[in-house]
Amino acid sequence: MSDPATTRDPSETIGNIRRFLLAAEALPSPKGTALRFAELARDPDAGMDAMAQVIRSDPALSGFVLRAANAARYGGGKPILDLNRAMVRLGVNAVRSHALAVSLIRDGKGVRCARFDYDGFWTASLLTASLMEALARRNNEFPAPDAFVLGLLSRIGRLAFATAAPGDYAQVLERDAAGGVALEVLEQRAFGFDHHELSSVLLADWGIPTALADVVYWQCDPEGGGFAPESRPYRLAGALQLAGSLADYCLAPAEHPQDAGTVYLRAAVLEVPAGEIAALTEASLADLRDWLRLVGLPVPATPAPVL
Repeated sequence: MSDPATTRDPSETIGNIRRFLLAAEALPSPKGTALRFAELARDPDAGMDAMAQVIRSDPALSGFVLRAANAARYGGGKPILDLNRAMVRLGVNAVRSHALAVSLIRDGKGVRCARFDYDGFWTASLLTASLMEALARRNNEFPAPDAFVLGLLSRIGRLAFATAAPGDYAQVLERDAAGGVALEVLEQRAFGFDHHELSSVLLADWGIPTALADVVYWQCDPEGGGFAPESRPYRLAGALQLAGSLADYCLAPAEHPQDAGTVYLRAAVLEVPAGEIAALTEASLADLRDWLRLVGLPVPATPAPVL
């Protein structure tokens, strides 16, 4: 969503992001196990045993990977207890993204930005990820691990703003709380780019495939991304918009309910009936509780009624 008062050059936007990242004193970044795994994943001579050994050294990450590999969305079958087999089932790119997320969740709690709800941010991200996987499973047109990664990291730019520019971003969030102007527009006015654009650049820098990073860039405006109608990137961007809007609706506090208009509109475009949306959401909320316990985040109060 762009500020209607301005026309922005994409190359200028990327330049603004690069200058922001270079000037930042702190940014969310992989550490420890996630960093070691990322280095191995880039090494063509590294074997699966070496990668599994790195994952095995981190109990939280081991549990996260095994939970993902054993989820019912992979068709049932015998439970997997071996990390090597779990990594084969998920794929190295998905495991690298899981390692990145666990690292960011665990190491970023020192973010000091007024109005930025750290636990709420990751709760919404995990619910979006679960919803994306459910949509991928329903449509059977893109890999579920890729869909989960997209949902999990699609708004990482918000965490980057809160980490790198806590004072300035606190002011943006203050204005957003007052209502009337979309958060993305407020971010563009303050920084020259929004959190979707920042997320896309960060994900590409962290080794997420460019095609997936482009989907994140256009998640709020799938029609504006220049994707071919009904192409995989177009439908992925639409599914990401639907999943994010559903997560926001379900987790919104009672005193600030979210409008469900975007949910209904995007569900209609993707041809997902309202009854299926309700069932997918119920299952994803149940999954969310397991994910939150696994990474040590508080389980929220009863969410808004499912549509």
